[in-house]
Amino acid sequence: MTSEVPLVGGDVNIGENAVVRVDDTVRRPQSDRAEAVHALLLHFESVGFDGAPRFLAVDERGREVLSYVEGEPALRPAPADDEVVAELGRLLRRMHDAQEGFALPVGVAWPDLPVEATPDSVVCHNDLFWPNVILRDGRPVALIDWDLAAPAPRVYDVASAANFWVPLRPDEQAASWGLPTKNRGARLRLLCDAYGLDPTARRELLDVIARLNRIGFEAHRTLGGLERRPGWAEMWDAGSGDQILARSAWFEAQRDDLLAFLR
Repeated sequence: MTSEVPLVGGDVNIGENAVVRVDDTVRRPQSDRAEAVHALLLHFESVGFDGAPRFLAVDERGREVLSYVEGEPALRPAPADDEVVAELGRLLRRMHDAQEGFALPVGVAWPDLPVEATPDSVVCHNDLFWPNVILRDGRPVALIDWDLAAPAPRVYDVASAANFWVPLRPDEQAASWGLPTKNRGARLRLLCDAYGLDPTARRELLDVIARLNRIGFEAHRTLGGLERRPGWAEMWDAGSGDQILARSAWFEAQRDDLLAFLR
């Protein structure tokens, strides 16, 4: 029998949600948006975008089977140099641009999310949490864990990347992941420049970051505090809500300083 090797990384990668490696594949439970995500991953394969896993099948236990992406998840301490921020911005731009011509199959839809899609929306990854970024030689090369993917304006993925990788959070939270506590404004501008974020989206970016902080708190409160879903409940009990509120308060106190780097 082929052995299953547990993979480390995500906060909800526990119990019934465990993600495992089998040879050169990954097996993981299907989310409520699995069909839509599978269609997107198949599109990426068809256009040669290599920054995401390949969807291969559904196994006998109902788990999705994905290709194993060679590299290392960005575990603590995450790589802290500025070029990582730039490479992530370029990876996001390639991922978004690779979606040209993508459409969901008939009968497949994205579950509702609190972000309204616009005519120029793309499918955003929506969770640039450090271990969801795969590194080779310390540089971002691929994105995994697409469970929160959904259509949204491009700026939402830039905002998610900024929250984690600039990082836009209190010093103690940044330091706990080995990330710098200085030059955040310059790193934010570098991320936007590397992505090629247009002037209109730059003007919206700080409002989007504030909105993501509110959405994040409500997700943790609902999924962890109220519904007690595996992984989410443990995060909530460990203080994830308080951490997000602290992040939000830090961000609001820094908004004027950050804005100067986006003009």
